[in-house]
Amino acid sequence: MQMPIIKKTDYLETKIDVIEREKDVFIFKCGFSMNENEAEATGCSELTWVFPYLDCAGVWHPSCGFNRSINADWSGYYKSMTASSAPVMALFSEDGRNRYTVAVSEAKEIIEMKPGIHEEDGTVLLQIKVPETYTAVTGKYELEVLIDRRDIPFYESIADVSKWWETDCGLTPIEPVEAAREPVYSTWYNYHQELKDGEIEKECQLASEIGFKTVILDDGWQTDDNNRGYAFCGDWEVSKNRFPDFRGHIQRVHDMGMKYMIWYSVPFLGYKAKKWEQFKDKILYYADSMGAGVLDPRYPEVREYLVETYVKGMRQWNLDGFKLDFIDEIIAEKSTPQYNDKMDFQSVQEALNCLMLQVYEAISKENPEVMIEFRQRYIGPNMRRYGNMFRVTDCPNSAIRNRVGIVDLRMLSGTTAVHSDPLMWHLEEAPELAAIQIISSIFSTVQISVKLQDSTEEMRKMLCFWVEFMRGHKDLLQKEQLRPEEPHNLYPVVWTVGKEQAIGAVYTENRVITFPKEVNDYIVLNGTKGTRMIFESEAAGTYEAEVKDCMGEVTDTFSHEGTIELLSVKVPVSGQVYIKRK
Repeated sequence: MQMPIIKKTDYLETKIDVIEREKDVFIFKCGFSMNENEAEATGCSELTWVFPYLDCAGVWHPSCGFNRSINADWSGYYKSMTASSAPVMALFSEDGRNRYTVAVSEAKEIIEMKPGIHEEDGTVLLQIKVPETYTAVTGKYELEVLIDRRDIPFYESIADVSKWWETDCGLTPIEPVEAAREPVYSTWYNYHQELKDGEIEKECQLASEIGFKTVILDDGWQTDDNNRGYAFCGDWEVSKNRFPDFRGHIQRVHDMGMKYMIWYSVPFLGYKAKKWEQFKDKILYYADSMGAGVLDPRYPEVREYLVETYVKGMRQWNLDGFKLDFIDEIIAEKSTPQYNDKMDFQSVQEALNCLMLQVYEAISKENPEVMIEFRQRYIGPNMRRYGNMFRVTDCPNSAIRNRVGIVDLRMLSGTTAVHSDPLMWHLEEAPELAAIQIISSIFSTVQISVKLQDSTEEMRKMLCFWVEFMRGHKDLLQKEQLRPEEPHNLYPVVWTVGKEQAIGAVYTENRVITFPKEVNDYIVLNGTKGTRMIFESEAAGTYEAEVKDCMGEVTDTFSHEGTIELLSVKVPVSGQVYIKRK
């Protein structure tokens, strides 16, 4: 494997060793150190690998969203740090095979990466930038770069990066909590800040009867103000108008068999909060549009206050977990104050890492089974050390964004539970169309945010069926490695395969669906408005099949002898086909 081209300033020494970890998997051990010509470090060292762009269809990285195209080599970099994304990217082929997967061991501080097409000859310049300020702090700095060129499914190479971070890089995630895999009722889209204890209890009663096991009380519990923004965040005192007896309210929900989590915006301190005077000089930057400042975790007093806030909440109200929001706002801006002697960290990301470790240590002592939700952008390997629920970023009523976000998170998150953004729909929506959103989120822990009291009997019946389905197949849906197809087409087919059964979901009409060869028992979900599925299989046998609609009612049964060559099956919208081969 070729060594990288190194671009650096003349006061920096660079030493790189390469080892072949296994066939076609290479580790570059990079060391940076100051020499005698030490100067103020303000630039970046740049490592560049050059290789032909052959049999590639695009590039994947944790924040790519709908854009998997490769850019020119003069385009911008992808940026990762504790507060955002993760330092990994993968070039894949048209048929979803790995061509080059690249990852960096530094998951805490800022790393910039990009693959770019060199227009003159069609090669790829794979570039990684490392700020020289890291070296300036201690005089030396080390990191590793992993490059995987194996011809394997792209999702396997990404999963192996996650394991590399856990083992070789020492980024050991916290243990998964089984309760984090149970369906969740969220108050955000259906209530926003218009919260009231009795109303929430009525919804939780209905949710518990359907099969939901956790409620997340979102923004609004801490203020009487219903305007968007965060001017009143920071004191974290319960609104007595909304919740006169908060602990009693939570106990009543517990008695329904549901766990209770509440929302906190970690960094925001509102201009109208009582704590503003105490912390107004310990701010990373001011967010006037939100009516708040972003607290600076480099101050030990800030970290101490935040940790005490969450511990106090657990003790006072008997909470089961937290939705800790807006961690991606904890970044250094141009206006961020320089380091001073009242701080105990120079690096904002290092301080953030310390804060989150302290938070998890403190609240897990109160409850070892505590659930902690983070949402997409702050979903890297460092975040897995402090949280056990990763949620798709806000995408109200968007089945495709939930689907893509879930698959992207699942590939990289190991055993950490991945949640959908809360599903919501208009009250007049048809149940079979609402069910498309559920099927699009089926490989996650599904959250919903709809008013169940106002929903029709048919809608609640549909929800009951799918919640029972998800809970009954939880291990297969959530714990086995996903097999997403065609990343450049946003995963039109996704499979998960267990020891005895496979579940597949299809998101485009008239696909030819091929069964995984390892098992003989299949469930195929119709995540489209189409009303037929087309199957093929080279394996001979007797195929027994049952078709159900979106509410679990059987609509057809059939059998087939021999192999299957383009068998067309009529399937309802959001229906399922259950097939066994004997």
